[in-house]
Amino acid sequence: MNLYKRTDDFLIERVKRDANYNSQPFHFHPYYEIGFFVKGTRNVTVNHSIYNLKKGNGVFILAGELHKGYPIEHNPSPIELINIYFMEEYIEPFFEIFGKNEFLEFFKNHVIEIPAGRREYLEEILQKMIDEHAGIDEMSKKMRTSYFTELMVFLIRCQKNTGGDILEYDENNKIIADAAEYIYFNYDKDITLDDVTTKFNMSKSYFSKRFKEVTGFGFKEYLISVRLKEACDSLLNTEESITQIAFECGFNDSNYFGDAFRKAKGVSPHKYRKNKGLI
Repeated sequence: MNLYKRTDDFLIERVKRDANYNSQPFHFHPYYEIGFFVKGTRNVTVNHSIYNLKKGNGVFILAGELHKGYPIEHNPSPIELINIYFMEEYIEPFFEIFGKNEFLEFFKNHVIEIPAGRREYLEEILQKMIDEHAGIDEMSKKMRTSYFTELMVFLIRCQKNTGGDILEYDENNKIIADAAEYIYFNYDKDITLDDVTTKFNMSKSYFSKRFKEVTGFGFKEYLISVRLKEACDSLLNTEESITQIAFECGFNDSNYFGDAFRKAKGVSPHKYRKNKGLI
């Protein structure tokens, strides 16, 4: 997924999806993403956390975080979103104010709750950004950046006032969320479906069905996605060999790792490292 074929370092777009749209893969990318729900409800998984989002919610996804949106089981609805994708340079001015770690702490729970009385104001800012992104004149990029700064100030204030607290998942699905967390933090081990179902005392067939319903993807897809995310991080931040990275990230076969990597990212691990993750 390379949105930057359409823009240099920033993209904002309004997106509409049918109720049962579920073709988006579990993915990650080297830029940040903020999504605002204008209409409908949808589940979103970020790393190992599962959120039920609705109109008035936003979701803040850091660069490199695994995520996927998918219909709510038994109650899908059409959705309308406004998505923003941007490189880190756009939020670096806030790092100077708060420090990077403190700034990101505002969005540690990923979900932003927009007060009902302020949603019209938010939509006005977003529409202005969409208009300027389309290119009104030679000053549009400056105006878009100005509105983005205004947006981030607004979101930080929202998080300060609410504490950023939100229920991650329905309590009925807690065991699946716990299983996702277990897989996420044990990706480097030789973990199998048998291991997980034994640990959580569930049959393989029931677990596989519920895991797919609740998280939006299958056990194997999730495990491989987590391993590939960690492999990407190692490719960009270490000088370890590709074979060594493959084994450290839970792949027992470096050829299988290469095939899985190409399928997910569209390039070889070597090319991904050479291009510094920008594909």
